[in-house]
Amino acid sequence: KERPSTLPKIVIDHHDYVPEEFVLGSFRIRPYDGDLIAKQKFDFRLQFDLGGDPVDVSCIGMVVKLTAEAGLVARYQSPQPFYERKLVEYMKALKGL
Repeated sequence: KERPSTLPKIVIDHHDYVPEEFVLGSFRIRPYDGDLIAKQKFDFRLQFDLGGDPVDVSCIGMVVKLTAEAGLVARYQSPQPFYERKLVEYMKALKGL
């Protein structure tokens, strides 16, 4: 498999963000200029390309921290098992494994 060249795209309220940090279960977006507030649950879409196969997953996140310095730090629930496997595969490819 070819190594992905970018982190996944995170779509919140029709705005596209490329996270500064992204790991399984959490991410950081900086700068963030949206309407979320601390401890808020929110829906978002996770979009990435896995070997030429575009993947678009609906996820639920929770704001952990939201400040000008930290940006938006959020945790998210694992998506459905099918998409979770694709995400794990993507993350391994991203790390070059």
